[in-house]
Amino acid sequence: MVVVNIIILIILLLLVAYCGKLKLQEKPKNDPVLSLKEVSLQVSNYDVMNIIREVADHFVDDTEAKDITFDYRCTPESMMGWIDIDAVEKGTILVLSDMVTNTPEHGKITLEAFANGTYDAVTIRINDSSGVPLRLSLGIARQLVNLHHGTIRSEFYEGQGNMVITQIPLKKDRYLKDEIVEPGQEDQKPGIVPSAFHIPTNVQLHVPTIELPEGVSDGTQSLGALVQQAYNSPDQKFLQRAIKCVNEHIDDSDYDRESFAADMGASASTLYNKLRALTGKNVTAFIRDIRIQTACKMAKENPELRVSDIAYQVGFKDPKYFATTFKKVMGVQPRDYFERLRQGG
Repeated sequence: MVVVNIIILIILLLLVAYCGKLKLQEKPKNDPVLSLKEVSLQVSNYDVMNIIREVADHFVDDTEAKDITFDYRCTPESMMGWIDIDAVEKGTILVLSDMVTNTPEHGKITLEAFANGTYDAVTIRINDSSGVPLRLSLGIARQLVNLHHGTIRSEFYEGQGNMVITQIPLKKDRYLKDEIVEPGQEDQKPGIVPSAFHIPTNVQLHVPTIELPEGVSDGTQSLGALVQQAYNSPDQKFLQRAIKCVNEHIDDSDYDRESFAADMGASASTLYNKLRALTGKNVTAFIRDIRIQTACKMAKENPELRVSDIAYQVGFKDPKYFATTFKKVMGVQPRDYFERLRQGG
């Protein structure tokens, strides 16, 4: 009987060891580095400097909240080139996010983007004053840059901080045929309709304004019919659906560009291009402005609500960050705005 028990115990130990080996061989499901192997490059012709500047703009509030000096510039101010927006944005965001997290208060971060002498490549140089070398973010950024046929190098200087230099090619002939998305191709995908007429960049997000299509002959249709036709245009429907998507997730602080694009049935770059054309805003600013406008509406309906209560209800985790963002959009601190409402101003 003792021998049988020993044999059973040995078999159990062997099974446990075998299962453990299988577990070690299993790929982590949420490993961002592993998942990048399945990413494909899709380059189109964009204003490269504008993309980089908008990424930097996204970090202004975060750096101000930590009293970090954040300087960035692009030379020249505008330059067209063939890039994959997702790869460039994500790589830059990862590095900047890591730097903002590790840089102490009163520290400094700089970003400089500049063209080479022949304007066929852009160099992005980012420095910080943190005392922590970059690790995971740099590894993922390196894969994204390599995917983009670019180069990236980094240095960590003890007592000074990190320096990351990325160079990305911008010429169309640097990419394979199946990596290139010609202008207009993305807009022809199901659910995305090419722009039928111009919508002003100062469009109010809660009630979109419209302009009648150009070239409409006077007298051929009633004004009411023309207005209805314009209101029901593909662009207006797209914009209304976008606003509805954000409003349905207004209290979800994790609702980001990727989630938004998935809900719209579009790629992140297609959504960016469409919103940019219709509103003059990037995706992050579009979501942000709807959150702030919803906060204003809530304050008007109930001025006695606390700033922190409203902040959480419109998707901000940190009331201090909400206050900074509110002032940036509205030009006034939320507590002053709410006080004016209480006084009937």
